[in-house]
Order: sequence, then structure tokens, then C-alpha cells
Amino acid sequence: MIATTKKYFLIFSLFVLLIFGASMNSFASDDVNHEVLANKFESMAAEMNAKITEQQEIFKNKPRTSYFGINGKNIKSHVVYKIRKYEKAAEEYLKQAAHHHAMAAEQSEMKSVSTTSKTSGRDDS
Repeated sequence: MIATTKKYFLIFSLFVLLIFGASMNSFASDDVNHEVLANKFESMAAEMNAKITEQQEIFKNKPRTSYFGINGKNIKSHVVYKIRKYEKAAEEYLKQAAHHHAMAAEQSEMKSVSTTSKTSGRDDS
């Protein structure tokens, strides 16, 4: 009983140290490059569009369902399901890309404002 209590206390204390020892800056950093993230989401959306095209070709080239009976219908409905899933994912990735483009624009605007206020605050007389 005492050994298990010590073990749980040790695990709990290590867990607490990990939580409090982690730097909060690693979780919420202001130096995020939103343009890179936007490009990443755009490339992921392009991959989803390529998968959509691939699945549409599979759907077109499937033989008639009468050859496979109920399984043929299930195969086609599964392909249609995958197409819809990829379309939703591509749409979500494009939304994320647009959000990060806006954040990048805001970030660059804030940097330009801060550099302008630093240079205009100097007295050159």
C-alpha cells in the first residue's frame, strides 16, 4: 500500500513539474510565421483536390453495380463518401489558409507600425 502511494506521488509530482516547468512562450508564441502556415494549408488543400480528382476517376471507371450486386453499390457509395470528405477537408484547409493570410497581413502591418513609430520618435535636431 505504501509502495503504491509513493509511486503515485512520484508520478504526480513529475507530472506537475512537467506542467509548471514548461515555458508558456512555447505554447503561445508571437513569432509564428503565418505566411508559412498559410502556404502549408494551401498545399494541403491542393492535395485534397488531387485526391478528389483521383476518387472521381475511380468512380467513373467502376463497372456497373449489377456485376457486384449489393457490394457494388456499397463500393460506389464509399467512393462518393470519400469525395465528400475530401471536399470538406479542402474547404477547411482553404479557410485556415485565408485566416493565416489575414494574420500575416496584420502581423506585417503591426511590424511596420512599430518600426515607423520607432523611427518617427527620434529627434534628429
